[in-house]
Amino acid sequence: MTNGRHRHPSRVRQAVQSPLGIAAIITVLLIVLTLMVPLGVRFLGCSQTQYLRVTSALGIAPVLQEAAAEFNNRNEGGSGTCLYAQASELPPHLVLTELAGGVTASSTIAPDVWVPESSAWVELVRISEPATPITETEPRSLASSPVVLAAPEDAEGIGGDEPHSASWTEVLPGERDPDRPVVMVDPNRGADGMTTMYAVRDELGTGDEADAAMTEFVRDVQLDSAFGEIEPSGIYPGAEPLTVLPEQAVWEYNERERPNDSPPLEAHYPSEGTVSLDYPFVVTTPDDPEKSAAAEELYEILHEEEFRERLRDMGFREPDGSTSPTVAQGTGIAPGDVDTHDGLTGDRLLASVEDWNRLSMPSRALVLVDVSAAAAEDLDGGPEARIEVARGAAQLGLEMFPDETDMGLWLMSDEHGPEGREELEDLGRLDEPGDTPDETRRDRLHEVAENIEVEGGGSRLYDNILAAYQHQQDNYAEDKINSVIMLVADADNGSSDIEHAELVAELQDSFDPQEPVTMFIIAFGDQPDAAELDDIARATSGTSFVTEDPDEIGEIFLDSISRRLCVPDCDS
Repeated sequence: MTNGRHRHPSRVRQAVQSPLGIAAIITVLLIVLTLMVPLGVRFLGCSQTQYLRVTSALGIAPVLQEAAAEFNNRNEGGSGTCLYAQASELPPHLVLTELAGGVTASSTIAPDVWVPESSAWVELVRISEPATPITETEPRSLASSPVVLAAPEDAEGIGGDEPHSASWTEVLPGERDPDRPVVMVDPNRGADGMTTMYAVRDELGTGDEADAAMTEFVRDVQLDSAFGEIEPSGIYPGAEPLTVLPEQAVWEYNERERPNDSPPLEAHYPSEGTVSLDYPFVVTTPDDPEKSAAAEELYEILHEEEFRERLRDMGFREPDGSTSPTVAQGTGIAPGDVDTHDGLTGDRLLASVEDWNRLSMPSRALVLVDVSAAAAEDLDGGPEARIEVARGAAQLGLEMFPDETDMGLWLMSDEHGPEGREELEDLGRLDEPGDTPDETRRDRLHEVAENIEVEGGGSRLYDNILAAYQHQQDNYAEDKINSVIMLVADADNGSSDIEHAELVAELQDSFDPQEPVTMFIIAFGDQPDAAELDDIARATSGTSFVTEDPDEIGEIFLDSISRRLCVPDCDS
């Protein structure tokens, strides 16, 4: 099981995660384009100038910019109101945010013509409320490119016996070399990332085991996920991950960017099928007749042979998926038809994004460890005391959660005074500085967890559960998954002031679906009151686990994290 949640940044990670650099490039482009056109038309005699704002995905942007320049050349020298095309590249998630919120007249981002890499973005706009009305139910495609798995052609352990073959299962942690990471675009930033999530869910199916496997996948790949379109030249050569890319990016790298002394990339086409990116030409201002007519003229320019050939020269397939000789003869590319599907729509499209968001969202967890007298008892069927298993569980939990996790630690025993607990560490990020310059909060918590000892007495379990739950609600963080994690040695055994039924009722009344705080209980050894623990967890859309095997702890943590996929409606 993969747990490397705080690895040092890899070259792959540094190459693909550069949002500041991307933002700077985009800003410069927009400024230059905004200034150039007005200066150019100042002397053309136009009494009023309007702009047809054209925004596209990075890969196809050069062609859109050339077509916009041609449009302007054909329409210069007029009088009265002049309409000029401004073409820029902008990540589709930024356009989605603008269009999904409804376009205002003062908007400087929302385009009149939008060419994202996939119609999936258009559907996401349509199902957003409120949203800019997009009347085109089947946007016209300018080009296409299937989503593939890419790796250097001499990479071992990828694909089957046939050239270019592959399976989506090869992106899963247990199906590939652990030293070969998977690099993919964050599904919030690219349709190839959505495609990967769709394919993985399709392979895994549904149910608790599938959700746990999906959790392991997301946690394995999210460290190396990219914030925008992946440029292979930023990764290869020098690293050999398995990368999810449009075929066009593989073609362009091999033909235009690859150093002569490095192996080309090979495109692997999943046998289960893949999604073809369709680069739709979408008019977002259909109620403006002048801009609609201008958009139609721009579309016609893009369908002239000069621009069709330009797209082929950049490695794009035809809109129907067929390959031109230019693409078919490209190094590392399989000519001919590719098995594609149109399943990335509706609920499956939303799930591809929502699964990722829920599983990759940072945690805010308060951990309570039972150090009552029961923690000194041997674990049933083994030589270890329950406190030893609790120590190991706390250490493993620290390994599995990423740096941006907020974590706190309480110890439960009525030997700690009238409240029945010691609040050792309040909530704070694991990567916060520790007590020394070379120490982090994670390091300090590791040391604390390693030295947890039995205090004796009762656990005041129910009282502490309620106190911890209220603490998390009072300190709720909207941008994190908020939870209470209980490591329990035994039942409450009457040590609390509150009784079981009162506690369950209090938790049910307190649970807020809009700001859910979820309870996860891990109990060690035989637990006659396991059903009562389960009632407590389920009152908060959480779950409880009872184990006598320390080796199960890692899987239990994954199962508890996968519970995010159903909160707040688990077991409803």
